[in-house]
Amino acid sequence: MNHGIRSLALLMPLGIALLNSGCTNPPKSLAGEAGFVDGYLDAAKLNGLMADPSCAYIRFYNARRTSGDTQGTVIAIATKDSGEEIYNGTTLKYKMYDRISKGTTLVVDLTRDEAITHIGYVKAAHEMSYSARFKRTEVSDMITAAGCNGVKLTPERLATYSMRMAPVKLAGSSGTVNPAPPSVVCTEPCPSFCGGTIP
Repeated sequence: MNHGIRSLALLMPLGIALLNSGCTNPPKSLAGEAGFVDGYLDAAKLNGLMADPSCAYIRFYNARRTSGDTQGTVIAIATKDSGEEIYNGTTLKYKMYDRISKGTTLVVDLTRDEAITHIGYVKAAHEMSYSARFKRTEVSDMITAAGCNGVKLTPERLATYSMRMAPVKLAGSSGTVNPAPPSVVCTEPCPSFCGGTIP
């Protein structure tokens, strides 16, 4: 056998291995260290979360739909004034934003364990994991304002990461931020107030 051909034959498995290892590298994150790009919830989903009389806030966690989701998303849950999350595992669950379709937001209802898994994907990707809460009145004001039918969440860098909530008009497969009422930023992001909830 020709020595050149023999050497090439010996190197081929190594080349294939290197190509395969390159294919397993995780895709570059679109979210960066912020852990998500944006997330939306329509008025119907938010009103469902706020239907419980004890609801004082809506808390949003940054998360990933799957371990390979490089854009990230948000998970929403209602909380009491004490910070306790309003959850029973059946009718009251965490809601994870998936996408906008026909002017509404499609969400996935999650159990607590499932929510922990999706939040854990952010931590596993070495991105910042955090939550932000907004008053029920702030959420309600946005979704009942003229021309608004939902809210948009985006990362906001303070001393640490937090979130900005803005009113939006959802139509088709997208959402447009409305100038009024003005957007608000959570100034007390987790871990300031979320002890005793999702770790």
